[in-house]
Amino acid sequence: MSHLSPDQIDRVAALAHLTLAPGQRERLAADLERILDYVDELTAVPTDGVPATAHVHDAAHALRPDEVRPSLSNAEALANAPDGDARTGVFRVPRVVGG
Repeated sequence: MSHLSPDQIDRVAALAHLTLAPGQRERLAADLERILDYVDELTAVPTDGVPATAHVHDAAHALRPDEVRPSLSNAEALANAPDGDARTGVFRVPRVVGG
């Protein structure tokens, strides 16, 4: 069963910022078809009466309760920063994305 048209394959490639060489569209289409076929198989599994879960184990006690506790003041935190600006109260960091 074909899930995706050639235009949809091109759209997925564009959304993923992929430039497809000749022949790669067919390979991408085949890979996506296998993925969607597997999703169809999973969808066909009867799950009536199975409770919905977010985790495979009981995570009810995994997190501590929120409690207000003492913390560093802005001045103390900025004192530990290699390039903190006490006037504005911010940390300056080098740009890591973009140019």
